[in-house]
Order: sequence, then structure tokens, then C-alpha cells
Amino acid sequence: MSCGEKLAEEIRGKGFRVTPQRGVILETIAHMGGHLSVPEVFSAARDRLPGLNITTIYRTLETLHRAGMVDLFYSGSGPTRFALRDPDQAHGHLVCSECEQVMDIDESLIAHLAEEVVRETGFSIDPHHLTLVGVCDDCLSEGKRRIS
Repeated sequence: MSCGEKLAEEIRGKGFRVTPQRGVILETIAHMGGHLSVPEVFSAARDRLPGLNITTIYRTLETLHRAGMVDLFYSGSGPTRFALRDPDQAHGHLVCSECEQVMDIDESLIAHLAEEVVRETGFSIDPHHLTLVGVCDDCLSEGKRRIS
């Protein structure tokens, strides 16, 4: 089974119709990997589906997020970014508020943090939507900003 067929089957399994746009956008995200902005997805997907417009990208990403197939996060300063969700692996993010670099958080750190949060507060966090904003080591060493 091809990547596209597998993703289409997953969309159907979640109760959503498979449209050419959804298929191409989802495949684009899967093949590009990483944390993509809408313009990045649009640029790559329209090469495969020339009639595609950016509004369709926004709507489709919203639908894929509701279907649990795409994670989104917003750092507070840059664009909302999207990544393919791996339901078997927590996927949190560290976002630098200075250079907007995005780094993944190790799954074991997320699990440990989630356990501590539940123990201390009784609140269960969704590790697929965990985003921590701060300043990366490179920006700190360049003296761009100090954390107090």
C-alpha cells in the first residue's frame, strides 16, 4: 500500500471524505516532514495540484487537525505550523522566541512532565499539543536575550 493510500484509508477511518485536495495536502506534509507553515504547504502542494488555492489549504489543515492527523502549534510570534501526527509518539515543541527555531521535545521528557503535571494539579495535558516558548542556546550564547 502506498503512502497516499494509507493516509486516505486513515482519513476515511476517521469519518472524513477523501478529496484530491485533502490527499495531496496530507501527502505533502508527510513527505516534507518537519513543522510547516501554510505558505510552505501551499507552495509544495500546488505543484501537484495546480488549481489549489491557499484558502483550501487553511480549511483542509483545519479538517485534518480535527481528524487528529495533523498537529498544529502557534509560537505567539511566527505563523501557525503543522506537522503530521504520529498517534504512537508524543510530539511536543520548544520554540525560540528570538529566532523562531522549532525543536522537538524528547518523548520521555514529555511523559515525565505530563506525569508531574497530573500529580501536582490533577490536570492531564495532551502531549501532542505541548509547546514551550523560550530562548534557544544559540540565541542565549549570542546574548540576544537572557532568561531571568
